[in-house]
Amino acid sequence: MRKLVPFIIIAVFLVTLGSQGWAKGEKRIKKEAPITVTSQKMEAHAKEGWILFTGAVKAVRGDLTLFADRLKVFIAKRESTGSHGGKVERILAKGHVKVEKGDRVILSEEAEYRMKDDVVEFTGHPKAWEGKNLVLGEKMLYYPKEDRSVVVGGKGRVNAVIYPQGEMKSEIKGPGPGKKLQK
Repeated sequence: MRKLVPFIIIAVFLVTLGSQGWAKGEKRIKKEAPITVTSQKMEAHAKEGWILFTGAVKAVRGDLTLFADRLKVFIAKRESTGSHGGKVERILAKGHVKVEKGDRVILSEEAEYRMKDDVVEFTGHPKAWEGKNLVLGEKMLYYPKEDRSVVVGGKGRVNAVIYPQGEMKSEIKGPGPGKKLQK
């Protein structure tokens, strides 16, 4: 069970960035569920195929919320016409990135979802936690179709603080490292 906890923390969040829904056993977000984005400014370039949201960006889909300084959506070209307007190719969030759902949170400086590779990559000192459980690394990757995550330490090492399920409620006192880092 201890080996699965870091995976579960990351997987539940990262899979929701795309249209894949939730990891096994979690509530699924309907494909037609709208994404509501608010920001101070929106700029769209149809010929270049991107939309940029800047200034206190907040994107909400179901009970998942993403915050960032900037959110750029890249649109693929349509094969039939060669013009942009096809599917979303990738999504890039930069600056004070925070993804949250209930007591599950991921913080990083950048997050990118590449649909073609089906991978979500968090960089810039990413931290993921659920309650008191915490995982730190240089880079976090999640592969939704494989339901697999990888945390890379880079020059440092991957760090995880995991509380066994029974101990989380009854034996552990105080906020734990996850709650301290959220503040």
